[in-house]
Amino acid sequence: MSQHTTEERPRRRLSIATQVFIGLGLGLLIGLFFGEEVAFLQVGGDIFIALLQVTVIPYVVVALITSLGRLTLAEAKQLGLKAGAVLLLLWVIGLAVVLSSPLAFPSWPSASFFSTSQIQEPVPVDFLGLYIPSNIFGSLANAVVPAIVVFSILFGVALIRVGNKQRFIDLLATAGDTLMTMTGFIGRLAPYGVFAITAAAAGTIDVAELARLQVYVVIYVAMALILSLWVIPGLIAAVTPLGYGSVVSAFRGPLITAFATANVLIVLPVLAADAKRLIAETDGREQQPSEQEESAIDILIPAAFPFPNLGLVLSLLFVLFGGWFVGASVAVSDYPLIAGAGLASLFGSTILALPFLFDLLRLPADLFQVFITVDVIGARFGTLLAGMHIIAIALIGTYALEGRLQVRLGRLLRFAVLSVVLVLGTLLGIRAFYTYGFVAPFTKDQLLTGLSFAGEPQPHTVLREPAPTPAGAPGSLERIQATGVLRACYRDSDYPSSFFNRDGDLVGFDIEMTHRFARMLGADIVFVSVDSSEAAETALNDGTCDLFMSLLPIVPEMTMGFAMSVPVIDSPIGLIVQDHRRREFETWEQIQATAGLRILTTDNRASLRYIERMLPEAEPVFLPNIRNLDAVLSQEPPAFDAILMAAEEAAAWTIRFPRFNVSTPTPILMAPFGYALARDLDPHLLNFFNAWLNNARGYGTVDALYRFWMLGELGSTRQPRWSVARDVLGWID
Repeated sequence: MSQHTTEERPRRRLSIATQVFIGLGLGLLIGLFFGEEVAFLQVGGDIFIALLQVTVIPYVVVALITSLGRLTLAEAKQLGLKAGAVLLLLWVIGLAVVLSSPLAFPSWPSASFFSTSQIQEPVPVDFLGLYIPSNIFGSLANAVVPAIVVFSILFGVALIRVGNKQRFIDLLATAGDTLMTMTGFIGRLAPYGVFAITAAAAGTIDVAELARLQVYVVIYVAMALILSLWVIPGLIAAVTPLGYGSVVSAFRGPLITAFATANVLIVLPVLAADAKRLIAETDGREQQPSEQEESAIDILIPAAFPFPNLGLVLSLLFVLFGGWFVGASVAVSDYPLIAGAGLASLFGSTILALPFLFDLLRLPADLFQVFITVDVIGARFGTLLAGMHIIAIALIGTYALEGRLQVRLGRLLRFAVLSVVLVLGTLLGIRAFYTYGFVAPFTKDQLLTGLSFAGEPQPHTVLREPAPTPAGAPGSLERIQATGVLRACYRDSDYPSSFFNRDGDLVGFDIEMTHRFARMLGADIVFVSVDSSEAAETALNDGTCDLFMSLLPIVPEMTMGFAMSVPVIDSPIGLIVQDHRRREFETWEQIQATAGLRILTTDNRASLRYIERMLPEAEPVFLPNIRNLDAVLSQEPPAFDAILMAAEEAAAWTIRFPRFNVSTPTPILMAPFGYALARDLDPHLLNFFNAWLNNARGYGTVDALYRFWMLGELGSTRQPRWSVARDVLGWID
């Protein structure tokens, strides 16, 4: 019996890059299949993001100090003057592309529910604290990346002049290697982290939002390809003896590897070898560059790696996109802040830079979760661009150090003009396609008008006209308890407080508060329509209504006609303005200094008195009935410059008319809002109602309804998003 021995071939393991793609694909499939049932996976995504941030700041410090400390003073001077100039030029090119990117944003309507980030007072940027590390431990603790970078550069430059430094540098190098090992270990979790983030996003994100996100992906990929395959190789060819074709051909292998793995670090040795070979072949020395050229390449490529590359710079595009995405476009006046603070923050990678900028610009912090989802695609093109960025520094820097740059102005000018035309043409082409070819539908207005009760409603009757016979006297607690009926006046078309949804049901914050109060009383409800505050005052006094359930500002003027309840919510004073004029209404000082502004206001005394007192140069425009606001906002051109109302209500109206925007001028002015009762009513009803309101605030009822109706945090009350398991297979009820 013969025995056959066979050698088992080692099983080929999938690369991390392949696993990430598999995680991305599985996440999309699971999210689409199960929908919101997999929203809990977001916890795993949050953990992964936190783990990614563990080594970032320590690595920035170690890498910068080590790279600079290894140089001689002469090398550092040369790097600062020559390679530093190349790096600055590349940054300028990248920032120019980023700041031009809004040209590609299509003219799609955009609006959203009110967000509390809109009333956070902007913190003045402390540039000294941002860039000067007066307390490096404080900067490290608070992740102030620009100050950390400045400290690391100063430390590294000072280390150059230290004599006995090799052991310290070796220690830092060991620490750097350890951090890279930690990063590699955390990187092995990338397939799982990407799976969790993608599944949660695909399962919960609105379909209309997915359509809008592709705008960013298309812009980023197009700009990354233009910079990688045209601008940077063309710049190298324009100022060095190298040809465009030879540059692209020489580095094709390592760039493809970097693209496939989304990791430029692993190809740095290959980039250095190919750069030396290309220079040698161009000089006619076959495979051997000169000693000076070889030394320059060996210094420039690793020294360039810790600095922000063009792939990272291009990611700042998402800050501008994020503002457009949520309907709060970043002002041109903020562009220098994005360029300066953003570029410095990129020393800590996008993981720190983007949240930092979102906070500075008062944009929603959860935009970073959206970025992580789309960056799975963009990161590979960003890595391709990062590789070409390092190649440019190495090649141009080497020829600059040798004094062999060949700047031909005519050729350089033609290249610059062609590059500008290509970039601008691409951006405008993307805008044209998404404006006229593919238009993502605006659905927030349908979401608003489709809202229904967050809780179980009481039995109720809705009267659209004041039909019941007046009782002849203001309402009383005894009468409500005896009849088992609570009569509440309401105003319809008062978004999002009281309005008729598309099913014809009377809903809103005020309406649901009425239902909660009636439930506590064990009473049915009769809703009685009123057109104005004056009509409500009459209805309360003659007993037609017990309460006027429409939020009104609690100010002395209102007590002339009503007995006001305790505050229900504190709301910021807002303005509805045309979108293109939003910057004219950023501060109350600006508004007060503008004469002749037509400020439209609703029918309560407080608004009129406010305009007369605070905006004496303005022209008040009286709106007798809020039902007419639909017609007023539909007029073209508008018959007003701004509409004064609570910011939450203003945001809801901009959802219905997205060509308008809500402004909350600074300093933020907060006003207490409550409900109205008859001025001469039985005090027992007012005391009883106030006690209930205080309890409703204390128990979280008011907050929950505020989040639902005013902030649009629908949670489990909205219709589940479409999924295969629910809507196709019927596995989930």
